Formats: sequence, structure tokens, C-alpha cells
Amino acid sequence: MTTNDVAPPGSLRSPPEAIFATFEELIGSIQRVAKDQGFGIVKLRASNYRDHKPTRYDLVCDRGGVKYNSTAKKRNPSTRKVDCPWRAKAVCEVQLQNQWRFQVQCDQHNHEPRVQSGNPGQENTPTAQSIRSLTNKMDRMSHEIVQAFDRLDQRLDNIEKRLDGMDSRIGSVEGHLNNMESRGAGMDVPMDNMEMGGPMLDGPVM
Repeated sequence: MTTNDVAPPGSLRSPPEAIFATFEELIGSIQRVAKDQGFGIVKLRASNYRDHKPTRYDLVCDRGGVKYNSTAKKRNPSTRKVDCPWRAKAVCEVQLQNQWRFQVQCDQHNHEPRVQSGNPGQENTPTAQSIRSLTNKMDRMSHEIVQAFDRLDQRLDNIEKRLDGMDSRIGSVEGHLNNMESRGAGMDVPMDNMEMGGPMLDGPVM
């Protein structure tokens, strides 16, 4: 069964790849489809800015964060982060007259479909929405922190390489200075052996 085939509810099938007029229309449509299939889709990051507006969003499963254990209270198993690999992207393409294309990049999950609550409106309460929003923000922050550390490591490597180059240059300069000092020591002439004669010294003293 391909991505665009109709799947029964709770089968964790991805939303069909399609073209949308706006990103808001895209994200609303795929989130509704994903919910019927038993999982959620959230924004991971925005990138490729044009005119100060993002033209790409990386999307992940809402259970795609890093695993962690909480001792504060027992969490709902269907909302725990299990590092789910599912991911997709939404791109605003110029050749499509700035319409948005939804494309699945990894159509795999490592968890069971989410069991719908007995009370259909419970998951849309303000508290539940706030918790989901906070969890999604924490996931994005964790990914951004990992990326920031990777960039920092690259910069530190570049600095170390530059310092190594400076050390080699300083060693070369010191070698040249030592050679010059050794040459200058061989050319020293004692003052006692110098003749102080000459027209100016031999003349009469006024």
C-alpha cells in the first residue's frame, strides 16, 4: 500500500503527498489525517527564509523526541517520546507559484497508534493543548541545542587548526631570528682593535 492509498483508522499511515495553497492549509489537513491514523504531526523547525518568511518546515511525529523518564507522575504512554523516526517536509516552491508541497521523507513509526480518549473533547481542553504546545517547544529546543553544539564543535576545530598554523609560523620566525643572531655574533669587532685615526682626529685641537 503506497502513501496515497486509503488506510483504516489507527494504522499509522502517512497523509497523502499533495500541493496546498498555504502552509496553514497544509498543516491543518495533514494533522487531521494523522490524528485519524493514531499519531500527531508537529513542526520541528523553519528554514530557507525568503523575504523574512520561512519557505520550508521540517515536520516530525509528536512522539519523535528523545526518550526520558519522569518521576513526577505517571505519564500517558501514548504521549511519551520514543524517538520516532517519522519525518516529512513542507516546501514553498516558486515553480508552483509559491504553493506548498507536502512530502514524506521517512514513512516509519516505532510505536503503536494512539488510543482515542473515551471523552472526545478531552484532548482539546486548554490544559491538554498547553501541555502539547509546551512539549513540542521542548522538543524543538532540544534539537536546536544539539545542532548548536555541533556547530560549536566545528568552530572549535577550525580555531584549533588556525592555532596550529600560527604555532608553525611562529616556530619558523624564531628559527630565522636565531640564524640572524648567530650570523651577527660572528661579525662583532672589538673596539680595542679599531684604529681611531683619520683626518678629523689627527688635526690640531682648537
